[in-house]
Formats: sequence, C-alpha cells, structure tokens
Amino acid sequence: MPTPASVLVFGRDFQLVHTRSLILEKAGFHVRTASSLPEISQLLSEPTMDVMLLCHSLSTEECDEALAMTQQRWPRIQTISMLSGSSGCTSQPTDAVMNAADGPAKLIREVCKHIH
Repeated sequence: MPTPASVLVFGRDFQLVHTRSLILEKAGFHVRTASSLPEISQLLSEPTMDVMLLCHSLSTEECDEALAMTQQRWPRIQTISMLSGSSGCTSQPTDAVMNAADGPAKLIREVCKHIH
C-alpha cells in the first residue's frame, strides 16, 4: 500500500488549522500541523513533506520564514497560500493561491493537484 502524501497545515487560528487538518485526513492525507515557527522547526525532522498549506491567519513575515525553512529542508515541497480578503502570504511566490472561503472540496482538489 502506498504511503499517503504528507501535508503540513500552518496557521495561528487553532480552529481553522484543526478543521483543515481533519478535512485533509478524511481525504487520506498524512497531516501535520503547526501554529508557530518553533513548531515548524520541530517538524523538520520529518523525512518528507509534500505540501504546505499557509493559512491566512499568518503574517507575511511568518509565511516568508516558513517558506525558507521548509524549502531548505524539502526542496520539492509545494506551497499553497490561503487568502481571505487582503490577508495572507503574498510577499513570496507560492505554487498556488486559493480563497480561504472556497470550502473543503476545493481544498482537497488543490492539495491533490500539487502532489508529485
């Protein structure tokens, strides 16, 4: 049986991170969550991470640092930035941008598109 793709959900809003991780787990992904940069540092020991979801609750600085940390450790990681209005990670390029209000089906489709 193949190993499920791994997704890192990073955001400061516990409820949003928890809900998104449950949706992705139900879809069959191996999900890790982080609500701070130190938590991401702890996850760098993971052998691989396929996709990182950057929630709109993060500051631009947090997104930039998370991108730098994860791309150094996992050069092939795909990143999806979630936007809500004008908030979200926008200073660094990501592989995809989606509206945070698009719903669970769109979230799953977007993650699936970025699995290698």
